Amino acid sequence: MAVRTRTQQSGKRVLYFEEAESLYLAGKGLEEIRELLPIAAKTLKQWHREGKWEEKKRQALVSPRWLGKALKGILREKTGRLLARGELKPAELEELTRIITLIEKLCYQGWDLRAAALEVMDRFSEFLRGWVKDPEEIRRFSQWMQEFFRKLEDEEQGGRD
Repeated sequence: MAVRTRTQQSGKRVLYFEEAESLYLAGKGLEEIRELLPIAAKTLKQWHREGKWEEKKRQALVSPRWLGKALKGILREKTGRLLARGELKPAELEELTRIITLIEKLCYQGWDLRAAALEVMDRFSEFLRGWVKDPEEIRRFSQWMQEFFRKLEDEEQGGRD
């Protein structure tokens, strides 16, 4: 049996840490993530602790950055399912690329956050309407979006005071 080297382990971190974190922020449990990615449960628990995923998950409702990461996790998972089934058309892939670009802007750039958020959420909602059928999942998306905009509104009003 081959022994894993530190280089192999750090390589997995480079390849899968961000994706695992995004999936966790999107509501997946560590066991579900382990089934989706070739990562040992012990490693996921370590990443969870070191990356402070639980804290980030709580902040996802109010932080544009962590909400963006959660949305990326959801998008990755849904896109993966569509690709695996061969159901993703070129036009849909192009739309997903635009959504990902907008999410990146939401997470990392200092442009008009409210306008960016509206555009991202509008496109993401439109995309989800086409294939999310689970009412609980729709409720969770709606709750996150409402809380996100409530937080933006609070920040905007706080800046005026």
